[in-house]
Amino acid sequence: HGKNPSAIDQETFAKYTERTAFERPLTSGVAYAVRVLHSESEQFEKQEGWAIKKMTPVDKDEYNPDELEPSPIQQEYAHVIFAQDTVAHVISLDMLTGKEDRENVMRARELGKGVLTAPFELIKTNRLGVISTFAVYKRDLPSNATPEERIEVTDGYLGG
Repeated sequence: HGKNPSAIDQETFAKYTERTAFERPLTSGVAYAVRVLHSESEQFEKQEGWAIKKMTPVDKDEYNPDELEPSPIQQEYAHVIFAQDTVAHVISLDMLTGKEDRENVMRARELGKGVLTAPFELIKTNRLGVISTFAVYKRDLPSNATPEERIEVTDGYLGG
């Protein structure tokens, strides 16, 4: 992801994840959230053309992304910018505003390994599920990198 501008877009991400879905059995979808610092959020929202939204649990029949609240002001956001079509409803959501997702994101980037949530109700579908999250770093890190070093070079998060 380290290219600026990014070498990937939503359409490419959706096609790739759909074509490779067989590699992730039992996964209903994959999404990518980019790490955005608060100081970058206004420019980021202008560039993307939407506001960073709060991950708010709602009944599946009442789910309307346009009616979701903006993410509260915080030091950083984990803003979903790409998603497989099956989970496209998470685009524009801030993963740091969902309790389970926030804990997963923090652990993934500090450990440098994939992490899994405990089962919880998934947004929109209200089905019980788990999320596996991996941190994406701007550059390769040595295996003995400290949590602080990992956090500093975190570019985003891949989850499914």
